[in-house]
Amino acid sequence: MILTGSIAVANAQSTANPYSMFGIGTLTGKGLVYHKNMGGLGISNAKPWILGNINPAMLPINSFTTFDAGMHVESKTLSTSELQQKNTTGGLSYLTLGFPISTGKWTMSVGLIPYSHVTYNMNASSALPDRENATAYYRYRGSGGINQIYLSSGWQLIKNLLYFGMRGSYSFGSITDETTINIVEYRIDDTGQRDSIPKSFKPSNYYRSTRYSDFLFDGGLYLRKKIGKKTEANLGFIYSFASYMNTKRDEKIEVMDNVPNPPTDTIQFETTGVTYLPQKFGVGISFTKAYAWTFGVDYHTQDWSKYKSDFDAGGEMTKMHKIIVGGEFTPDFFSVKSYLKRVTYQFGFSYEQTPVVANNKNINDIGINFGVSLPVGNASIFNFGVKFGQIGTTENGLIKEDYFKFRLGMVFNDRSFGWYRNQRKFN
Repeated sequence: MILTGSIAVANAQSTANPYSMFGIGTLTGKGLVYHKNMGGLGISNAKPWILGNINPAMLPINSFTTFDAGMHVESKTLSTSELQQKNTTGGLSYLTLGFPISTGKWTMSVGLIPYSHVTYNMNASSALPDRENATAYYRYRGSGGINQIYLSSGWQLIKNLLYFGMRGSYSFGSITDETTINIVEYRIDDTGQRDSIPKSFKPSNYYRSTRYSDFLFDGGLYLRKKIGKKTEANLGFIYSFASYMNTKRDEKIEVMDNVPNPPTDTIQFETTGVTYLPQKFGVGISFTKAYAWTFGVDYHTQDWSKYKSDFDAGGEMTKMHKIIVGGEFTPDFFSVKSYLKRVTYQFGFSYEQTPVVANNKNINDIGINFGVSLPVGNASIFNFGVKFGQIGTTENGLIKEDYFKFRLGMVFNDRSFGWYRNQRKFN
């Protein structure tokens, strides 16, 4: 796929992203707003009042019934070497609920979270080699994505030392891709002059709908070890199993004839196949002083060169590598006089070599994150965060994205449910 030409706004919940046309779209990750405020750090850093959504092995650290809802607003500037386009969108990011079965030993979580999204809308043009004065104008549009309904469970294997977790998710969704082609030809008169009014052919529209559904599984390990009176060293591992997702495809071509039912040629309908998603690894290390600070590093990798589909190759794709450096600090968690001292301040840096290769260039995503966790009531939290980032480049006819994201996560913690009544507080 060659990315070139002009840019148009996509009307979708997520901001227009031309690189989401590859594979199954842009992957969103499992991090909650709390994690994203630290760049996505979450493989080894856990808190009693935050769900360990990235690594299910950390779920037993959560000692509350926790409901977390996330929202976002994103403003993006898309640029080529000649053109620029801005847009702003937003919406609901996720819904999660976690509840201890045996406090400190076994916790479960359920939720709805996106797996990938596709939102692109671009224009391009090219001369036709066999018609000297004809130009083909293309419009590429894509929308949709894959969502997940998941059930996670985490267990303490060795008291205050080793934890294990698993997550199963039902993934489902559809992706629609459309290409509209309009050919315009200028006729040349006997004097060699080009007509001022071109000859326009009837536009044609190629439509493709791909539907996905299957169960995906991943798991994790979490180790914690005290290295001081209040300081811990933490190590985490996550692994997502490879999967063959059930896939269905519809394809058709329409001649845009300005009639209610334009002529249509169905290429395939309800054709079944599979899409192979490669395995994914992650490792993280962090250091924590209880109620004071955390600092950590995460690394993720997934070999998308092994991506396969019965319907298309997904474009040129390569290994994904992502490194995250982040942390947080709380001036005085137990302060009575100063609310600001009880606020947790977060920061994070992320660098990702995305799976996408366009025009022989690796597409990278670089982001800087800042956030705060504001205590509300006895145990609930509002997480606010921002991210400044850049994807891609204007070199080789490509598109660069400069983006700004604002995030809000509302975390409601409660101990009032029946299964807590005969249990001890877990610290």
